[in-house]
Amino acid sequence: MTNPEKSIGSKLIELSLDEGELWSRFFSIYPLVLVGTLEEDGSPDIAPKHLAMPMSWQNWFGFVCTPRHRTYHNAKRSRAFTVSYPGPAQIVEASLAAAPRDGHDIKPSMEAIETIPATAVDGVLVADCLLNLECALDRIVDELGENSLLIGRIVAAHAHPGILRANDRDDNELISEHPLLAYLYPGRFASVGSSQAFPFHSGFCR
Repeated sequence: MTNPEKSIGSKLIELSLDEGELWSRFFSIYPLVLVGTLEEDGSPDIAPKHLAMPMSWQNWFGFVCTPRHRTYHNAKRSRAFTVSYPGPAQIVEASLAAAPRDGHDIKPSMEAIETIPATAVDGVLVADCLLNLECALDRIVDELGENSLLIGRIVAAHAHPGILRANDRDDNELISEHPLLAYLYPGRFASVGSSQAFPFHSGFCR
């Protein structure tokens, strides 16, 4: 049922909660990662995901997928997946990873994405990314509408040395030298190369 839009107070408008409509009405900031899985024949599949993030302060990572996609079934079958964080210069690779399969159920664009073998799980990592994670699938939460949440335990991690924080290095300088890629859903991206320290209240703790 469609909720008619109406004003709340003097500035806010109530939005429709029709399936799939809410999040497309405005822009939201997300990461953009490339999730790697293996097909039944052992060939790699890479797919971009933006509903993806750590699942705790410990070594857990999750992403939202749909059972309609091969990523879901590959991860469920092999009990593993990889996560690669591309930089802004790799936006073309991210786009290629989203290309559809052809009439022979093959994704030709995979040939243009350079990969390297994972070290702790059966799979591949996208080469030259800022951060790579290797995950053993732990659980799947199904029936989130037409989607599912896949959660893995991180068993190996690899990072470009330039993104690692250090006591003798300014955080903003680090981000300036190695900008982060942000996905602005729906359909835009941004390079984040500048930041400011967050004004945490005295006594704040996570």
